[in-house]
Formats: sequence, C-alpha cells, structure tokens
Amino acid sequence: MNYKLALLARDIHNSVLPKTYHFFGACIGIEVGFEIYNIPPEKLDDKVAEMRESLNGFTVTMPYKVKILDYCDELDISAETCGSANTILVKDGRLIGYNTDGWGMIKCLQLKGFEFEGKRAVLVGAGGVARSIAYHLLVNGVKSVDVLNPFAHETEALVQKMGPLFTGHILNQENLVQFTKERDVFINASILGQVGYDDFENLDFLDGLKRDALVFDVNYSNSDAKLPRAAKEKGFQSYVGKAMSSCQGIRAMEIWTGKKPSDEDARRLVASVEMEA
Repeated sequence: MNYKLALLARDIHNSVLPKTYHFFGACIGIEVGFEIYNIPPEKLDDKVAEMRESLNGFTVTMPYKVKILDYCDELDISAETCGSANTILVKDGRLIGYNTDGWGMIKCLQLKGFEFEGKRAVLVGAGGVARSIAYHLLVNGVKSVDVLNPFAHETEALVQKMGPLFTGHILNQENLVQFTKERDVFINASILGQVGYDDFENLDFLDGLKRDALVFDVNYSNSDAKLPRAAKEKGFQSYVGKAMSSCQGIRAMEIWTGKKPSDEDARRLVASVEMEA
C-alpha cells in the first residue's frame, strides 16, 4: 500500500518531515508519498475537504493546530487535553486528531537514555507546544512540574488542565532561581531565544539544577541562543528540539499504519538530523 501523507502549513519551505516519513516508511516496509501544502486561511476549508478524501493522514503545524480541531470528527485524549492537534488520521473519510508534539520530545530524550518517571521538572512557557509537553510529562510519570510563564492566564489554564502535580509562577529571574533548585530537568518551550525575540538575560539560575540534570530547548532556529550553550558549558546534558519533529514521526506512523519504527532506526534518523546544519 502506498500511504499518501502531507504537512498542512501556511509558510513552510524547509522541513525535516519528508525525510522523516520516507525513512520510517522504508524501515517498516511501506511506500510513502509526502507533500507539503502551504495554504492561506481563506482556502483552508477547501483544502481540508480535499485532504479528507485523498490522504491516509497528515501533520499540522502553525497556525492551524487549533483551527484543525473544528474539522475533526473525533479527538484522541492527547488532542482534547492539549487543545490542539498536529497529527490527523484519515479513516473512512473521518478526521481523528492527535497531539504528538510532547511525545516527540519525550521519545527524543528517551532515545538518549533519559527517563522522566519520578523527576522534578521546570517548564518555561504555557502555549501550545508547552501544553503538549506538559501532558506528555504527566503521562510519563513526573513527580512535579513548575511552570514559569509571563502571562498568568495562560499559566493558570495549563495548571488547571494538567492537575495537582503542576504549579504556576510568573516568569522572572527571582522565580527562575527559586524553582530550578534541585530540579532534574529544565525545558524551555517559550519564545525566549528564538530569532527576533528576547533571550534569557541571566542564566546563573542553571547552577541550582542537580548536577546530572538535563536542559532542553525546544527552539533550534537560532544558533546563537544562550540557553543550550550555557547549559553545556556548565556541564549539563543539553539538547535542542531539532529532532523532535522526527521523533513525532514514530508515533504518527504508528497512528497511520499500525506499525512503528524500531528505536535503533529512530536513533539513526535522529543522529542524521542533528548532524545537519
């Protein structure tokens, strides 16, 4: 069977997804056709109707991760909890939405030997990607998550949705210092450090982390971002989100085909993606 897949976007011209799905398709013995559709909002209705009839599944990126819920006939608990979907299964003309953003981060780090069960985490950000990461931290057994974000209403919404293991705080230097002390993992899922946005002003708060802590920055568009470099210089395990999209593909292939690539195959792809400029 030739699986017809796609990425639904607005302005994406350089994505790891075609490489990801062709590679994983070969690993599990299926043929994959993959297209990138950059669609303006006024043409979204017509395009989704077409995709409903012509595809086996598709991924969704900004700015359509929330809007796509309006077209879904059914939501997996991941999409329902996160309030957005990035992976759509097309089944008998019906669209079933899933959210695999956070799954991709978790899997990427598990492939490197890091496990989240019982860990105390710090999460900077409370937007769409942060919410997905929060959900997947929860289902992977973290002990606690301190959420730091500049917008109290966003933080409160995330904390209420995720439950008592999550505590919200205003993002400022004082709270960064206080709530990173003796934590096991620090995750930046905010715009801090992205090209065109402010960066962290002072990263001395990292010194409060446990010595074997892991630091993960979802952003990878800015090679000059301060967090990954400072974390590495301080001796922490430090990774960026470049391989997240590829690792999301493991879960997406399972959703679409019922098969998933092996961890060995996933490590091969992650190593290849991370070596690319």
